[in-house]
Amino acid sequence: MIAIKVPCSSANIGPGFDVIGLALSLWLELRVTVGDESSKGAPHNCRVTYEGQGQEDVDLAPDRNLITQTALYVLRCHDKRDFPEPTHVHIKNPIPLGRGLGSSGAAVVAGVSLGNEAGKLGLSKDRILDFCLMIERHPDNVAAALYGGFVGSYLKELDPEDMKRKEIPLAEVLPAPQGGVDTGLKPPIPPMDIGKHIRFPWAPEIKCLAIIPDFEVSTAKARGVLPSSYEKADVVYNLQRVALLTTALGQSPPTAELIYDGMQDKFHQPYRKTLIPGLTEILRSVTPTSHPGLLGICLSGAGPTILALATHNFDHIAKHLCQQFEQESIKCRWELLEPANDGLTVSYGVENTASGMTYADAGVSIDLGNDLVQSIKKAVASTRRPGADAEIGGFGGALDLKAAGYEEPPILIQAIDGVGTKLKIAFAMDDFSTVGIDLVAMNVNDLIVQGAEPLTFMDYYACSKLDVRDATRFVEGVAEGCKQAGCALVGGETAEMPGMYQGKEFDAGGAATGALKRGRKILPDKEAMKEGDILLGLKSSGVHSNGFSLVRKIIEKAGLSFTDEAPWDKSTTVGHSLLEPTKIYVKPLKAAIDQELLLGMAHITGGGLEDNIPRMLPKHLAAEMDVATWPVPATLAWLKQAGKVSSREFARTWNTGLGMVIAVAENKVDAAMQALSSAGADPVKVGRLVRKSGEGVILRGTEKWD
Repeated sequence: MIAIKVPCSSANIGPGFDVIGLALSLWLELRVTVGDESSKGAPHNCRVTYEGQGQEDVDLAPDRNLITQTALYVLRCHDKRDFPEPTHVHIKNPIPLGRGLGSSGAAVVAGVSLGNEAGKLGLSKDRILDFCLMIERHPDNVAAALYGGFVGSYLKELDPEDMKRKEIPLAEVLPAPQGGVDTGLKPPIPPMDIGKHIRFPWAPEIKCLAIIPDFEVSTAKARGVLPSSYEKADVVYNLQRVALLTTALGQSPPTAELIYDGMQDKFHQPYRKTLIPGLTEILRSVTPTSHPGLLGICLSGAGPTILALATHNFDHIAKHLCQQFEQESIKCRWELLEPANDGLTVSYGVENTASGMTYADAGVSIDLGNDLVQSIKKAVASTRRPGADAEIGGFGGALDLKAAGYEEPPILIQAIDGVGTKLKIAFAMDDFSTVGIDLVAMNVNDLIVQGAEPLTFMDYYACSKLDVRDATRFVEGVAEGCKQAGCALVGGETAEMPGMYQGKEFDAGGAATGALKRGRKILPDKEAMKEGDILLGLKSSGVHSNGFSLVRKIIEKAGLSFTDEAPWDKSTTVGHSLLEPTKIYVKPLKAAIDQELLLGMAHITGGGLEDNIPRMLPKHLAAEMDVATWPVPATLAWLKQAGKVSSREFARTWNTGLGMVIAVAENKVDAAMQALSSAGADPVKVGRLVRKSGEGVILRGTEKWD
């Protein structure tokens, strides 16, 4: 196995105009299997598969796909008409197409590298550049993608007659008539050293916000609107700014005024406003003064992506720019990216044993771990809160308690938990979008019942072999849970442990830290509880995250698969219904806690009502509850009936429909219900506290469950 990785890039960077480019941390990846038996008989000895951006429109014919077409050009320059051995090329491409982020440049670099590896040609990076520039005539994108970092470049003139040859598979630029036609002739071999480059320094504080609108601008259209000549004043304007910019971006700390002025442009942006609605107004809508942290802003390459350079305040800047596009009825997404300093990288798996062994040979991929970090940065950043910046990549997560609102040292409360065997259903359904929410819920719900405000969260993800897509979906769920709880995802750990887990299975755990203001009592307040205090319940969303070993046994005994229609809900499947995430009760409970309205809370998890409610009560009191006062979710009702589960077992295995039970003084019930309702909960009165004479929980009317 050969892995080829090429970063995306942003060309021009303000006043560059085919001069400067920046490699960014979003990678096109090829997984190449040479000598692949299943590829025998494929056209040109090459089978192409693809996942990622533009999947529906990408041509998989090896002589028409730009990557493999480029590889064939390189091979034919070396007297190899086709791939020398049966080769499977799997392309993973997260780079948005037609958005000005160098998708064609990355494809060309990847294609030349593929030809180099498939033909065992031994080309250096400088020689690879020569081949790239025969195909993609813009050195800014290509040099950045190939060498990595912040790069200046230029291109020597080529023989016009050579450039007319049909064998050269020109990328989507002007003109593009060739298309890599195989005439049977040897293609024109590029001269030596036709491109020159230099790496500029880049200040480590500077990160890149890519604001990516939901429409394409082709390179041909973007170049078609540019004039054939420019006013002298405009040329001088751009030259002055590019001379400053390449130095200013390497200074630490960076100077916002120099960078903002240096990224102004009179060559590209004024002419492309006809292609990108609201472009001029959008670029002018943010400045270092209006949005602290911003350094500069420009159109990325051909557009329509906007590139904003900043040191902090990323979320605020990005949301503002997305809102500006929304005013033009254009949806956007944004990525927080960093310079990709390595450029093209090629690594070899266990099939290539001639060199020394690597960690990847043992089944652990450092590169995939790095890919995951890049993939989840946006989701993690979305969980920022005062006191925690939610940036990952360091050795730990930081929490500034003063910035979080705690002037005096608070009491810190911590919780740790996992998702349990609910993960088995996520594996069966290939759906990891909700179990991350479950993980957060199991922790933060345990914090809030003690009166603590959840502040930070960290997760642990352990697998046999890291699948970046699966892990990303999981962490995005964790981030969503953190947003619901109001805490920051400040870090985590991903562990590849071949042999410990099987196939795509993984395990996940998490830990949350919360705080209780000095002088406020840790709940439950058992001393204040007395007979007659009222019990309120907050409804569950279903099974939540406990009792899934029994759930799976009942489903199996009923002869159902997780992909079957759910007998309790015809609109969904068994698996998707069971994956309904655990409710997070933090915000409504915090609203009532802040008003000092609650005596205690029980998070109904493993052990159900019978085991969890007594944990909040003094030894002399019991909870008397009327089961008719709350609804049992259809999922749980079906499981009880299908599994012939007794009412006693039902109440000590699952939540029966209540995810949280709350003790409130009788004279504060109305205020507590109002506070909970105003914060989005739907509380119901479910019982009261009585003198204990036996069981800690007395359930009245359980015959209703039958």
